[in-house]
Amino acid sequence: MTDTSTPTSPTKQRPELVMIAIFVAIGIAILLYFSSQQQQQLRSSATGMDGLETWLSSQGHDVQSFAGGWTINADSLGLAIIPLYDSDLVTSRTSPTTKEELLLQQDEFDHWTWQLRERASLVQTMIVLPKWRSGVRLTGLSHPALLIDREDTQATLQLLAGESVGALGHIPRPFSDFTYQTAEGSRLTARLYVAQVFEGNGCDPIIGDRGEMILAFCPIDGTSDDIIVLSDPDLLNNHGLRLGDNALIAKNLLPNLAQENRILIDYSQDIWITQQEDVTAHERSWSDFLRYFAYPFSVLWAGGAILMLITLWRAGLRYGPIIDAASKLSARKGQAIGARAKLMRMTGQDGALLDDYVTARMSAVSSALFGPAMSGTQAKEAAYLKHMTRLKPDLATKLNDLLSEMRSLPAGLPASAAITYVEAFELTLEQLAHDT
Repeated sequence: MTDTSTPTSPTKQRPELVMIAIFVAIGIAILLYFSSQQQQQLRSSATGMDGLETWLSSQGHDVQSFAGGWTINADSLGLAIIPLYDSDLVTSRTSPTTKEELLLQQDEFDHWTWQLRERASLVQTMIVLPKWRSGVRLTGLSHPALLIDREDTQATLQLLAGESVGALGHIPRPFSDFTYQTAEGSRLTARLYVAQVFEGNGCDPIIGDRGEMILAFCPIDGTSDDIIVLSDPDLLNNHGLRLGDNALIAKNLLPNLAQENRILIDYSQDIWITQQEDVTAHERSWSDFLRYFAYPFSVLWAGGAILMLITLWRAGLRYGPIIDAASKLSARKGQAIGARAKLMRMTGQDGALLDDYVTARMSAVSSALFGPAMSGTQAKEAAYLKHMTRLKPDLATKLNDLLSEMRSLPAGLPASAAITYVEAFELTLEQLAHDT
């Protein structure tokens, strides 16, 4: 018996591969979620700068916190503030393995020197040097024991401004006050806890004096660009804004540095700031269109034209599918059967015609069920009856009795009686087809 089951499609996707893809996508989403949550905790902690964004926005200034994910045109920015949470700009951080290591870790996530230099070449940039270990963020308490090693922060400063910028250190007293004079002539006081200052050789001070600078314009080592160095993040972070006049200084100073343009607090680890290139408008002409017909496109057009001509020529010679030898043989066989049936009707042999009819009809329904591969009329009929006996024994028995009776009818059977047998035969076949 021919296998009539439908073969499996080769393009059907394997369910295990789909499940693997789903689990991978879920894993990536979970990693991104926890990464964003960790950075959000940092930004809202004592050492973060979400408070600066809220404060400046409430005063009507255009400020935005940014963690990456899309490009920003440098021309739309006036100042980029980059808080560093990394005291080593040349090597990757090591993740802590114990609670003590977590409290004392110096690096929250990695920054790289070349990225900071490239960002500074695109937009006026303020680099906020690191000061506190992770313990300040986790406990909310500031203590000199949680200060980052002075040598590491100094090395970070010198990577950006050169070794000539001088040393960096801490003032050994709880609070230090520094004077800032606004453009209107008002004097404000910046108050810092265990202030982190630098010598600032070659820098122009904004807050502090030479030898004890807090904020200054400094040249980038080896380039013609400059950066604004803020040695003590407590001037602008959530922990320090509430001290002294720090909030008023931020309100007055930062919009002036940005020239009233947008201020970007950039927490991202990659370069998302881009410089828009000047695009020269090109006026379209017919020569632009004709280029698609020049070499090597001309070869493709010629090949397409030849293929189209051959297609039209072949279509003009014939219509419909090619008639092969098998279809010709089937046509001749059909004509012969039709001629024989006509002769038998003319000679009144309806009984004999009925015998031929049921034989051909049983061969047709058997082929429709089992396929054309099975050969032999009797074999097809026997297989059909055997199959139907398993499914509908009553109808199969009725069909078998009809076949025996119709084949034993006399050759000269009247046409009216033959039609009655045909109707009973077709009704039985229809019942078998519908019920199965």
